[in-house]
Amino acid sequence: MVIRDQDGKITKDACCIIYPGSGGDPWWDHTQLLKQMDNAIAIFEEAHPGCAALFIFDQSSAHASLGPDALCAFDMNKSNGGKQRKQKDTVIPMNNPKIECCGKPQKMTTESGEPKGLQQTLEERGFNVQELQAKCSPICPFESNNCCMACLLSKQDDFHFQESLLEQKLKAKGHMCVFLPKFHCELNPIEMVNLYLFP
Repeated sequence: MVIRDQDGKITKDACCIIYPGSGGDPWWDHTQLLKQMDNAIAIFEEAHPGCAALFIFDQSSAHASLGPDALCAFDMNKSNGGKQRKQKDTVIPMNNPKIECCGKPQKMTTESGEPKGLQQTLEERGFNVQELQAKCSPICPFESNNCCMACLLSKQDDFHFQESLLEQKLKAKGHMCVFLPKFHCELNPIEMVNLYLFP
């Protein structure tokens, strides 16, 4: 993605080249990606004023990075407070089993400012979690929904369907993005283009 002057010379370029390794650049991460996207968006908007872009990304940890206050049930303690991080306030989803709780705002900190734990968060949503452990060890059973408090909360829509920092940035600028499903990198359509252009 480039901008050229009247003579065809590139004046702006969204390409970013790094040289990672000992003494070199840091490995590619979401911070560098978001900075590159600022540049790419600015170039697109200059080249195509009034248009919306559709950006397509594959699956990577950088593309899926969430904000520092993102909702993550598995980062929460059973009880309030402790060393768990503070998470952003939310709205109880409309498909919550307790209808009277649906659509209600939910603060993720207590009145004293401590981060809420799993138990209080779920009880405020109408769940009875007295018989549930906080988290499974070492991991939750495959295809489980109610094995522990963390798993139960992680299945709630507001925890499950969160936009990445990348998606938030693009939508805030009026653009769109889609993420390709997870599959082997050589099945990625862009790899087919590369093979065709550079056999």
